[in-house]
Amino acid sequence: MKKSTAIFITFLLTNIVFGQSDTLFNKTMDEIFITATRTERKIGNVAVPVSIINKKTIQLSGSLRLNDILQEQTGFLITGGTGSNAVGGGIFGNGIQLQGLSPDHTLILLDGEPLIGRQGGVMDLSRFAVGNIRKIETVKGPSSSLYGSDAMGGVINIITESAIGKSFTAGIRSGSFFNSDLYTSGNSKRDKLSIFYFINRNSSNGYELDKTSPEKTQESFSNNTGQLKFVYQLDPRTKITTNSRLFYGLQKSRYAINSRELNVSGDGRTYDYLVNPVITHRFNNSFQTSLRLLTSGYSFTQQLDSISNKKEYYYDRFKQSFYRVENQTDFSWNANNTLTTGGGFTLQTVNTTRYSKKQQQVMWHAFAQHEWRGVKNLILISGLRYDYNTAFASRLSPKLAAKYSLNSKIKLLASYGAGFKAPDFRQLYLNFTNNAAEGYSIFGSNEFSLPFLQQQQNLGFISTILPAANLITELSPETSQGFNVGAQMIPLSPINIEINVFRNDINNLINYIPVATNVNGTSVFSYINVNRAFTQGAELNISYKVKDLQISTGYQFLLTADKDLLEKIKNQEVYGRDNVNGPARLMNRSDYSGLLNRSKHMVNFRIFWEKNDNKLDASLRFIYRSRFGVTDKDGNGFANMKEEFAKGMLQANTTIGYRINKSFRIQVGINNLLNQIDARNLPNLPGTNWFTGIHYSFKK
Repeated sequence: MKKSTAIFITFLLTNIVFGQSDTLFNKTMDEIFITATRTERKIGNVAVPVSIINKKTIQLSGSLRLNDILQEQTGFLITGGTGSNAVGGGIFGNGIQLQGLSPDHTLILLDGEPLIGRQGGVMDLSRFAVGNIRKIETVKGPSSSLYGSDAMGGVINIITESAIGKSFTAGIRSGSFFNSDLYTSGNSKRDKLSIFYFINRNSSNGYELDKTSPEKTQESFSNNTGQLKFVYQLDPRTKITTNSRLFYGLQKSRYAINSRELNVSGDGRTYDYLVNPVITHRFNNSFQTSLRLLTSGYSFTQQLDSISNKKEYYYDRFKQSFYRVENQTDFSWNANNTLTTGGGFTLQTVNTTRYSKKQQQVMWHAFAQHEWRGVKNLILISGLRYDYNTAFASRLSPKLAAKYSLNSKIKLLASYGAGFKAPDFRQLYLNFTNNAAEGYSIFGSNEFSLPFLQQQQNLGFISTILPAANLITELSPETSQGFNVGAQMIPLSPINIEINVFRNDINNLINYIPVATNVNGTSVFSYINVNRAFTQGAELNISYKVKDLQISTGYQFLLTADKDLLEKIKNQEVYGRDNVNGPARLMNRSDYSGLLNRSKHMVNFRIFWEKNDNKLDASLRFIYRSRFGVTDKDGNGFANMKEEFAKGMLQANTTIGYRINKSFRIQVGINNLLNQIDARNLPNLPGTNWFTGIHYSFKK
């Protein structure tokens, strides 16, 4: 504990002395940003907390997957999971937390379109290669006024390369655990048609963090990604773009079920695709409209067989389809007023072995946003979105944001936004008994039936129906009210400082609760709107750049709480223990640690160096997160005992790159230099691992 505190204080002092912003070769006030307003704006004119991760940062960091680069940014927390190696549930892959909100509250976009394929509410970021990414735009805080459901915590927009010019790139990389990565990409242009393609294969033999277990922490896998983008300039004012993506992932699985030896094996297979045609027409410099179409699909299948007799032990299938039509029109009637309006229709279906039948949702939405510049140095943005979903009541999501420039060196920002998350398919329609894990059952709220439980009790399958079974009703959307207040400062020309203070109040959080007990002691669960919570905190980013060197750092302070539980603690109704076998005692406010899997302190510190001739470059990056609660062993609803926490952790990553000539570049690196390992709580973090790669590029 003392060591973790010392590390934290050291980093905090470093924040004050040096600093960082969100990217290398830092974002300038002239850089174009799209996601915050759905229109092209200079980032200096954006009134909400945003950041840009550019291609240069990704390359010099040696990142391969989306989770690799996001985990090094201020306020981004990667939640570790077991991917398709999870039997019958659990956390699927590497999700992302923003401002303390869980991964299912962050919307992930690809070139402005929503990505699908969440398992257990988590979008596995390791599905996405970064070799075709031009930049990553992020917006923190509720963004439902523009993007609807799932944007309570914020938005991450992956913007891929444009189909411009003529180029060819290729690379190969290998490293620890027989990890290999191969890619090629290129642009071609002829007359009015431009084409961009990208192909990537990433594979590994997996790794083992717990030598006492017969199972690997991560079994072998392969991920294959392809992208094809066409741009056709029909005339000077009309452009047609078609963006297509295809992914196939194979994850091997081996388990020791009720045994000390491996006795079950199989694999999980993931497919996803999207096709996204867009036609844009500019009537004049003040009036533009676009029609966007999206067809996407996702499927995950896991089959496990007994090693001894080859009989099927477990089978799970999940298939999702998503279709959307959307129009957006932008109009500026003078220099001080810009109006963005739009709307669309969405059809979404899911077919899985975990539901009693194929399910679908129909959604309609409309939005409007107005930007006003009627007062010198002031930008005022207001917005409103209406969402209608066949599975829940309609929602109105407002937004108001302002940015005021005191002078050329100080800008003040303030914003309010409402967010919401619709109940997802599993929370509504899940009808699942996990025979691979002692037979527990989960029913979505629409599938839950009290008469059915009573029938099962009469037949002798259920021993007790709990009082909570009477509370299961139709689910409402989770909602939030979010506030952000901040400043951007340039005290000296090489120093940039960004400060943001935030608060999110969340109502109707959906959680699963036990509603009955089976005769074998396992539980029956269903979903209910039960929690009220808040997340609040502050972020500090500072950057200092001189000549070939940039030193940067960021810090997030975070407090979270279940409001109802805090009230019970205040009323002296909550008991707990200081250790597993200790006596129970009354819990105080100081004992409360907040929501699980949230760290109070997160710090990053990065050094990037690149010679002016681009011959040689290097990076050294540190990421620290303080301890966080992972379980509740004494049944009081939060982590308070030492055994209920994961220790704080400091990661260090480094790279060195050398450009052999105009076309060839080599890079070597070491990730997790300090060999930080926590097999139980952070299985996605292997020990120290190295890599080396060579890259070829040609541009005309």
